[in-house]
Amino acid sequence: MLTQLSRFGKITKLNVKSIRLKQITRFFMKGSALQGTLQGGALGLETHIEVESGEPAEKIRHLIKMGDQTCFTLQSLINPVPVKTSATLNGESLALSE
Repeated sequence: MLTQLSRFGKITKLNVKSIRLKQITRFFMKGSALQGTLQGGALGLETHIEVESGEPAEKIRHLIKMGDQTCFTLQSLINPVPVKTSATLNGESLALSE
């Protein structure tokens, strides 16, 4: 998201002195690796953004909104996308289901 905030700020010529971003993602694991039931996933994502700027608050709110809307990773979490996995073993195609 920091890349998108920076990019949008430059495009719109905002006077931003600095942007700092802290993200906390919480994950879980459950099941057994030995039994083949191990599963993992995300529990949530928290983002805290610190902006130093002389720009009006409304322009900074808009900057952050555009950062949210254009962050590829964040949008992939909000709006899941199709996922496909393929593999090879020793150069040969490997079927992942039996």
